[in-house]
Amino acid sequence: MNSGIDHELSYKADEAAVWLAVNWWKAERPLVPNLRKRFGLTPLETVHAMRECARIRGIDNAKP
Repeated sequence: MNSGIDHELSYKADEAAVWLAVNWWKAERPLVPNLRKRFGLTPLETVHAMRECARIRGIDNAKP
């Protein structure tokens, strides 16, 4: 049974999230085009990577 999840793409987004968390202050801005080019991400994967980066850095984006 296929879950519909592309693990290679998920891995790229996770890799980008970790890279961004480590390199947050020196990462070239704007972040979205930089991450897309550096890691070959889709727009959706880039959003996932940025959200995961925020989680790694301990930033809670939850609404009250």
